Amino acid sequence: MTSRIITIPNALTLIRLIAVPVFIYASFRGMFTLAFILFVSAALTDIFDGFIARRLNQRSRLGAVLDPAADKTMMISGYLFYTLSDNVGYQIPHWLTFVILIRDVFITIFVYLLFTRVQVTRFVPSWAGKISTLLQAITLGCVIAVNSWWPEATWLGELLFHAALVMTVFSSWDYLRRAQGLLEEGIRAALDPPGATT
Repeated sequence: MTSRIITIPNALTLIRLIAVPVFIYASFRGMFTLAFILFVSAALTDIFDGFIARRLNQRSRLGAVLDPAADKTMMISGYLFYTLSDNVGYQIPHWLTFVILIRDVFITIFVYLLFTRVQVTRFVPSWAGKISTLLQAITLGCVIAVNSWWPEATWLGELLFHAALVMTVFSSWDYLRRAQGLLEEGIRAALDPPGATT
């Protein structure tokens, strides 16, 4: 892992962060085609900077923080806007956005406890979490597309709403199960350190 701050992946991540307010502004102004292009470009950039980081060994501590922050900022702001805005003809259901936000809050709390209470240094995303995030991104992209250039795809949106809900709930259970196991393991290790005698 490099200590350099200015790397190609970090630069691409910063571009994604800068694109978030532009994405929201375009959505607010009803420029849904531009919003769709920005959203898809951000997703592709996320894949591209991860590939570069691994291929050129440009992974950094800053990137490890900025990359998920950029992803979550785009996703959360997008979900909130396309759920709550009166400027949107085809909206994301409130129940789906609520479940996604609650999931993220609980996972953040558990990860914080793991890092601060039992000194877990790495919490690898599960396959369920990755599929859940992918489905959430596809769902948001579909909603933007329906409002822009693909109004016939409401049927796909309805299907994705329920698929994203199921996968979000399942991944929440999976993350919390793993986090609880690590937390209990860390507490046991703290109470009964190696070499201790009774």
